[in-house]
Amino acid sequence: MDCPFANVETAAGGEDGDLPRRQHHRGAGVAGIGDPTGSQRRPGSTVACDRDDTCERLRPAPAIRFQGHRMKQAAEAGERGPVPIVDISPFTTGEVREKGDVAEAVRAACEEIGFFVMVGHGFPEDLVTRIYDVSRAFFDLPAQEKNEIDESGPVMGGLMHFGLGKEALAATLGGETIPDLKETLDFGPGFFGDRWPVRPADLEPAWRAYYEAMSTLAATLRSIFAAALGLAPDYFEDKFRGHLSSLRVIDYPEQSAPPAPGQLRAGAHSDYGVLTILRTEDAPGGLQVRTRAGRWSGVPHIPGSFVVNIGDAMMRWTNDHWISTRHRVVNPPVDPARPTRRQSIAYFHNLPRDTVIECLPPFREKGVPPRYPPITYGEYAELRYRQAHGNEKQLRLGGG
Repeated sequence: MDCPFANVETAAGGEDGDLPRRQHHRGAGVAGIGDPTGSQRRPGSTVACDRDDTCERLRPAPAIRFQGHRMKQAAEAGERGPVPIVDISPFTTGEVREKGDVAEAVRAACEEIGFFVMVGHGFPEDLVTRIYDVSRAFFDLPAQEKNEIDESGPVMGGLMHFGLGKEALAATLGGETIPDLKETLDFGPGFFGDRWPVRPADLEPAWRAYYEAMSTLAATLRSIFAAALGLAPDYFEDKFRGHLSSLRVIDYPEQSAPPAPGQLRAGAHSDYGVLTILRTEDAPGGLQVRTRAGRWSGVPHIPGSFVVNIGDAMMRWTNDHWISTRHRVVNPPVDPARPTRRQSIAYFHNLPRDTVIECLPPFREKGVPPRYPPITYGEYAELRYRQAHGNEKQLRLGGG
């Protein structure tokens, strides 16, 4: 998932990783769900990791579903790869034990791969269709008309347009600055952009409706994350008041010419915010994640689902116990008989400008300094924006 506000160099610097050996705790008990204090820990609750990001004792991340309000392993887990499927509906409709099952499934996913496929979310499908169709209509406009919308501008809550090849996500991990084969639109109520175009007429209303509904879904995920971390259910609420989240729609066009060596639809990167909620499309040339063992694995496309991943802000918050995984979008195979154009919709849930990212209470150890010094979200965002777009570019944030 890629965003001018969400591209980042992770703690794992080079291609083979750069993390020192550390202990990944299995997490405190779920506060408010069977453990009001969040003090319980499961036996055998650590996973030791070497610098190459290969876990010595890493269980495969299974696909997880809830049926009859009970958690079970999906039969097709081995076929779907390391990214699990989690049904979050029991967290909002179930009993205490079922809420705990959801939190536990999310905790395991965030510790082991940093990604999960979310079902049972209740998000209005008509809003997805609406933003998809109107965004596709914009991308289908003549290039001259689209390019009237700039990458930035004087309008708070305006639109940003990045033409084909205007971004190089691999550069945020120290890789070559090979342009990505994509075109994007970006919007955030707290970001400066250009004016909204006259055509398509429904573009701005559709985007704002989707953003508001997605912000509500993100609030549910905040509560699940808090439970999974053994924190009070409302722990994150004051920290997200006035959040600087953003929305991006990415068009991956048909590739009429062979890509340059090493060129991808979106180069390997990680997101720097707290979490990303992505709607994918079942088309060739899709999303891949890099496992701890260094292998690239495809993320399953489940109709009606969203792909959720954590970003570097959450990884820093958890002192690296939850992982922000690098990912990429690969080129489609050459198949003249099958269309390969692809469109994705990403919501990046980010903190307010002045919120300080520092080690969360469950991961503080007496006498042991956290792995990262405190940093404000604004400082972090501006640094990562320059990495993706060039040092001469500036990300203009509201709220300060």
